[in-house]
Amino acid sequence: MKRFLPVGIWVVALSACVTVSKSILNDSYMANPVPRGEVALLLASMNDSIPTNCERVAVLHASGDQDLTNEGEIFDKLREEAGKLGANAVFVQNMEDAGTGERVVSAIFGTEADRDSDAMALFCPKGRAW
Repeated sequence: MKRFLPVGIWVVALSACVTVSKSILNDSYMANPVPRGEVALLLASMNDSIPTNCERVAVLHASGDQDLTNEGEIFDKLREEAGKLGANAVFVQNMEDAGTGERVVSAIFGTEADRDSDAMALFCPKGRAW
């Protein structure tokens, strides 16, 4: 008899494919976490910039298997992790897919080819118009 994992377990397994490492710059906001949906997303690729009145909370680096994740999942994970630190905005500096060389090595050795992103978690005073 074949056994299948419930759908909920697959969702958890796939969503766990994105990891975020953090270098905390200012931990004074951690006591007040911000829900992911309330963390603004600013994109360098869309010519957004870090507002001058915002304080840097942490440097973030997100990584996920290129075949199992998309940019939206990486953005969501960055917003979630920034919110845990009390940041209400995340400035995404870049999003890079695996290059040809990494994909070849991945195919030969059975390793994963990663999609990576670097970002800055920010705390911006209320009333800021994004």
